[in-house]
Amino acid sequence: MTDSWYGQTMADEEITAFLNNQATGVLSLSNGRHAYGIPVAFAYDPDEQRAIMDLGFAEDSKKREFIEATDEVCLTVYAWHDPHDWTSVIASGPFERIDESELDDEIEAWYYRVAKDIDVSNSDIDLEWYELRADELSGVALSE
Repeated sequence: MTDSWYGQTMADEEITAFLNNQATGVLSLSNGRHAYGIPVAFAYDPDEQRAIMDLGFAEDSKKREFIEATDEVCLTVYAWHDPHDWTSVIASGPFERIDESELDDEIEAWYYRVAKDIDVSNSDIDLEWYELRADELSGVALSE
C-alpha cells in the first residue's frame, strides 16, 4: 500500500482479496443527465476480472431504463468499521446482460453461495444475469 492522508492505495492483490470477501455494493448508473445508484449483491470472479449479478426488475423498471442508457457502470464496494478502519474499492467498466444459456450450474451455484442473494418469490419480478467487466479497479484502505 502507498501512504495517503485519507488511507492507503491498495495493491492489486489486496483489491482482489477484498472483493472476494464481499457480497454487496452500490452500482452507479447514468442516463447522461441523471445518476442512479442501486444496492446490489455480487460475486467477484478474479480469473475473468468481473462482478456477476442477478438483478430483479419490476414492470416499468427505472433500474432497467438506466442500465439501458449507461455505457459504463461503477460498482462501489466498501467495509466500514470505524473512522480509522475502513476499505473502499471501485470497479468500473462495461455492464452487459449474460444470457442464461451462457451460465453453467457451477457458476450459478457459486454466485448464490458468494453473493448470499435474497430469495425472490415475487412472480412480478424478472431476474436477469449481468456482468461488470472491470476495466479499471482502484482501492483505498485505512487501518490503524
